[in-house]
Amino acid sequence: MLRLALLAFAVLVALLVLLAVLPSREGVVPGGAVELQDVEVTLYPRSDPDAVWHFATPTAEYMPSTQEATLHAVEDGRRTVAGETDFTLHSERVTIDRSENLRGDEIRAHLVEDDLDLLMQARAGRQVLIDQRAGRFEVPRATMWGPDMGESVFEDMRISFDFTDFESGGPGTVGY
Repeated sequence: MLRLALLAFAVLVALLVLLAVLPSREGVVPGGAVELQDVEVTLYPRSDPDAVWHFATPTAEYMPSTQEATLHAVEDGRRTVAGETDFTLHSERVTIDRSENLRGDEIRAHLVEDDLDLLMQARAGRQVLIDQRAGRFEVPRATMWGPDMGESVFEDMRISFDFTDFESGGPGTVGY
């Protein structure tokens, strides 16, 4: 009887040693994008704690490897401060990077308080950048118009979200 118990114990120890040396199975993390349909995204930028961004989009992709979200056909994008919308955004494609900045090839904004429309476009490989930390738009080519302003075209425009700091220049800059 003792021999049988020792034999069973030896078999159990051998089985445990075998299990310990077998390669462990690791979970497989998908390498591609995570795609979502009919999405509402809310962004609370750390560098602009008073602002909240809202986006409604039919399709959004999140790429885990770069920690970027790309929103397609943004129909209802807006930035609010203290519950009030200061500007709205529309774009065919906007990417939110890991620093919470927004970038794209063409972004349309409407500045609510000033009743101004702003078409921001990429140029020469540079995309439109909405820099959260600096609180400004960095735009390779911008066209701005409004009821009391007419239409103006700007190259290399940098302008704060509240339009108090404005810098522009370049060969295509024209104001009417």
